[in-house]
Amino acid sequence: MVFYEPNLEDVVADMEGKIVLDSISIILVRPRFPENIGSAARAMKNMGIHRLIVVDGCSPLHMNAYKLASGAEEILERAEECPTLSEAISGMGCVAGTTSETGKERTPLLTPKELAAKLIPISKKNFIGLVFGSEKEGLKNEELSLCHLYARIPSFESFSTLNLAQAVMVLCYELFQSSTATLACSTRMASSEQAERMFAHMEKTLLDIGFLEADKPKRIMRTLRRLLARSRMEERDIQILQGIWSKVDWILRGKKV
Repeated sequence: MVFYEPNLEDVVADMEGKIVLDSISIILVRPRFPENIGSAARAMKNMGIHRLIVVDGCSPLHMNAYKLASGAEEILERAEECPTLSEAISGMGCVAGTTSETGKERTPLLTPKELAAKLIPISKKNFIGLVFGSEKEGLKNEELSLCHLYARIPSFESFSTLNLAQAVMVLCYELFQSSTATLACSTRMASSEQAERMFAHMEKTLLDIGFLEADKPKRIMRTLRRLLARSRMEERDIQILQGIWSKVDWILRGKKV
């Protein structure tokens, strides 16, 4: 399967100041029904978004996906399939997760319009992932912890869960609307792969100095992830934080000698 992955700098040069929707990927995690993948692909094409990634779900090439794509078949054919969300977002500078639930680990929760207002200004210099969970259970906490931003679609309280493809359409519509009026910034955000390396180093160092509890380090790490994710870390931010942990490691080694 061929995955369409444009070079971001080339796309920017071609667009000459226009907002780059091609830098945005729709990521479907564990989708159960190929019909939803096909409908999501059609919604994407309606709104000018063409990059689809399917994580650990049914195939985008299933016959039933094609039936509902209705003109967006090329999105299915170019879609990438990944075994894990971590692999799918490894080169992305900003990742937004969608959820129908609330809670302290899912704050702040942005509306689709608020999310688009944050994503579009950085779309010119950064690859962006918009993540949707499975129809049955949504995104798990571990998957949401990989995201920098969280969004929830407001809906009627007694029947609040949307169909997967409908949710994709709502978010893509807001991105399209925002893209027509917002100027992109020139800041290059840190990729998820860079951030994950830094977080792994951070966790090890904080364990070494006794800041984290050895039997449950993830509890505080999730809070620290949310704190840093809200700052939308740039590549230089990651380098500075890596430098701090390396310096702490060096001091610890010196004390052990």
